[in-house]
Amino acid sequence: MSIYERAAIGWLSVDRASRSILTLNRKQEFKVLSRMLGFKPSDNVLDVGTGDGFWTARMAKHCASIVGVEPDRNLLGYARTIHARPNLRYVRATAENLPFEDSSFDKVVSVSCLEHFQDPEQGLRQMARVLKPGGRLAISVDSLLPENSDSGFREWHKQRHFVTRYFRQDELFGMIESAGLRCEPKRTVHIFRSRVAAWVRQVVTRRPKVWLPFFPLSYLAVRGADWKFNDMPGQIIIVAATR
Repeated sequence: MSIYERAAIGWLSVDRASRSILTLNRKQEFKVLSRMLGFKPSDNVLDVGTGDGFWTARMAKHCASIVGVEPDRNLLGYARTIHARPNLRYVRATAENLPFEDSSFDKVVSVSCLEHFQDPEQGLRQMARVLKPGGRLAISVDSLLPENSDSGFREWHKQRHFVTRYFRQDELFGMIESAGLRCEPKRTVHIFRSRVAAWVRQVVTRRPKVWLPFFPLSYLAVRGADWKFNDMPGQIIIVAATR
């Protein structure tokens, strides 16, 4: 590999990493999901919706092996180029048609992807199918509702991020139970569950370049407001379940 190719990959890595790190919620989602799953060194893990592999590669540090599934060819290209690990494999597939045998994985995780599926119920059934008996599922989903966001932001977010559907907590529990899994309601976590945090998110995510210099303050404002207040359903819900 030439020096120019290495430089190009290095720049690509920095660019993609900044997109993953400089968000108001993703790092917290990752911590909560990891805690819910309780990774073990012997675990075989599936990440449904791996994207560019940034978070999947970090999960790879805590388990025996992990597979990242992603339907987008370009994102898989990024993942294989900048987030390769010896115990990490990337597969091009959709959640609704996972190319794995029944009971293949100890843990299944999905980071804010269910809302993008063409058929969320089928996606959950597939995730349940590939889980081993006693295996654990942890997922985060967008839950933009009239109670926690304005209609303009919901429409912008839906179009910008290709969302097919938003979920209420009870609806999500019902779908997971219908897929054959047992939910753990007491472990559920809501993010952007205060009006202040939700307002900051709506302002910052619409114009990220404008607000980038103030990112540390925005991040602290969100975390502080969610810590102090809990006055509405969260815009993001994180849930755990077992098979």
